[in-house]
Amino acid sequence: MKRLTLFLLTITSICFGQKITLSLDSCIQMAKRNYPLIKQNHLIEESGKNAVQIDNKNWLPKLSFSSQATYQSEVITFGGISFPHDNYLTSLNVEQTLFDAGQNKQQKQYDRLNSENELMKNEVELYKLIDRVNQLYSNILLMRENIKTLNIYQNDISNKKTNLSESLKNGMILQSNLDELEAEELKTDQSIIEAQENIKSLYQTLGMFINKPVDDETEFSALPIINASKEDEINRPELKLFETQKAMLEARYKIASKNTLPRIAVNGQGAYGRPGPNFLNQNLRYFGQTGVSLKWNIGSLYSLSNEKQYLNINKQMVDVQKEVFDFNLKTAMASQKAQINSLNTIIEKDKLIIEKRHNIRMTASTQLDNGTITSADYLVQLNAEMQAILNKKVHEIKLMNAITTYNANKGINNF
Repeated sequence: MKRLTLFLLTITSICFGQKITLSLDSCIQMAKRNYPLIKQNHLIEESGKNAVQIDNKNWLPKLSFSSQATYQSEVITFGGISFPHDNYLTSLNVEQTLFDAGQNKQQKQYDRLNSENELMKNEVELYKLIDRVNQLYSNILLMRENIKTLNIYQNDISNKKTNLSESLKNGMILQSNLDELEAEELKTDQSIIEAQENIKSLYQTLGMFINKPVDDETEFSALPIINASKEDEINRPELKLFETQKAMLEARYKIASKNTLPRIAVNGQGAYGRPGPNFLNQNLRYFGQTGVSLKWNIGSLYSLSNEKQYLNINKQMVDVQKEVFDFNLKTAMASQKAQINSLNTIIEKDKLIIEKRHNIRMTASTQLDNGTITSADYLVQLNAEMQAILNKKVHEIKLMNAITTYNANKGINNF
């Protein structure tokens, strides 16, 4: 029993002690699953299925029922026969389409494309989450590095205060040197408090997007998004949306052509009442008729050419919109690629700057200990070193952000 209890406690401590690790990829995927707009996909699919089911039922027999009673003030008198003033008719009409020239089939295709078009519009809106989550994620990384740098800066000041306290006792330095360090320490405390409040807000916002708690214990990967399209291959939902829009216009073009063709149907009518086809028989009775009908809306031919021209113009407009999208996307990607190359070079320079700044700061530290420079002089060099370290981190995060944006512009697979 003791062994079992120890085992359970061990497992519990491991499970509850394990830190949550997030990557930009996982955050984007969770944000998409959690974003309210994703629910609309299911509704669009159901609406599309319902539209097709309605189209399928167009082939079912059309039934109509009518009933009427009339009274006529005057009636025909024929050969001494007196006709009644009151007439009654109750009828059931049935019509079954035999041939519709493919109109219903083309309408079903259009409804399917319309559903696909709405889904692609939704995907375009959801794709914007990539940029929003990317910015949030990058800002959290930047704020963390800022807080980390501030803490290192503060620790260095605190250590230097300890060293200078002994020198002050020995009369080697002035009190103003120690006061300068203490003032800078308080100022750094303020900056840390402000940064911690800002990062809490970022944690809360990201947590709402991914539906998971995020805090200082959460680990963040500094890798850009992966699963991007291959080099020079663009795989964006907007391109699929343009293709669907053109397919819809093509389907409407075919529907317009089909609507100019005749429809053939068989119909029947069963009735009870009087008078019937034999008006001489005024008895209440059953009677009926069957037949074949041909319906042809010849007037639709008048506007067919105009409608086709209208649809062709709209297809050309979609082509222009696609061309504009491609142009803007390629120019943005070219700019981002140049930024990526620039940041890689800058980061290499950052490493050299940090090395130089560290050497200068160490020299200044020795000079301060010996009383040859003031605390203000030392803080200038310490600030410069900390800024150089922070600059490198900022450039690395900017590089991650630029690569992510570049990959997102190309298109993310399995988004």
